[in-house]
Amino acid sequence: MSPHSIHAPLNDLIASVLTAGTSLVQAVVALFHLILAFGHFGVDKFVQLAQTCIHLGFDLFRGVAGFVVANFFVLLILGGGYYWWTARSRRGKERRGVKLRK
Repeated sequence: MSPHSIHAPLNDLIASVLTAGTSLVQAVVALFHLILAFGHFGVDKFVQLAQTCIHLGFDLFRGVAGFVVANFFVLLILGGGYYWWTARSRRGKERRGVKLRK
């Protein structure tokens, strides 16, 4: 056997091993990229869900708080009006000499 006849197949073997190694490394990098992309997608969707829940909570609180505050002011106005009316009526009766029950 001449040295030239083993040299070409050996070069082909080394080239094939290097190609297989390069393909394996690319597959590992692609898998790593897939895992990172999936993790990023999951975190992104989790953050979006959290933001949606927080926004819903603020909208609900704003609606409930607005309802409570509006009712508080209505009760304040009605209670103040009732107090003003009863105090005015009491003063008017005292001026006219009407006896009040205590």
